[in-house]
Amino acid sequence: MLGMLDNMLSINKDAFSSGQISSKIWLCNELEKISMQRMPSIYVYGGWYGVLSFLLLTRNKFPIKKIRSIDIDPNCETIADALLENWVWKNWKFKALTADCNNIDFKIYERPDIIINCSSEHFKTKKWFEDIPSGVMVIIQSNNMDHDAHHSCYESLAEFLADYPMDQTLYKGELPFNYPGWDFSRYMLIGYKK
Repeated sequence: MLGMLDNMLSINKDAFSSGQISSKIWLCNELEKISMQRMPSIYVYGGWYGVLSFLLLTRNKFPIKKIRSIDIDPNCETIADALLENWVWKNWKFKALTADCNNIDFKIYERPDIIINCSSEHFKTKKWFEDIPSGVMVIIQSNNMDHDAHHSCYESLAEFLADYPMDQTLYKGELPFNYPGWDFSRYMLIGYKK
């Protein structure tokens, strides 16, 4: 396990940067304020190494039936399953999967109660969003950071919100990051998809 974590850290330390962790804690704090009728199943699109899932499960403030962390990079599945092994062996309360979130077919995949995408800026299209069934709770984060790997950033919270129509909005907000020499804002939307 330690060898796997050392390998993960050498692959991409950005998964544990202050911006990544603060954004995910913000998401956890807002999600934990929402009451659900039942314990939800959650899909995390662009789940990377499973850090958000780890935070949700270790904080244990929001009852969860199961989490599926979906990422197109096959290396993420092995690393996320190792990081969250405590929940993998418990009837797959957590399980990472290698798949393209733009090709999730809800005739094959079980429809989740919540879909989270904290890395929507990395997606070249909105097909992942358009394919989500109406009525599913969706949590989306993006930012205004100019970066080579970012395809859909937004200049403002209003511009971000306009791109993701919801039937009911439960939360919308902006989290500024002010570092020495540079800054950016992260945007978040929680709601039920139209």
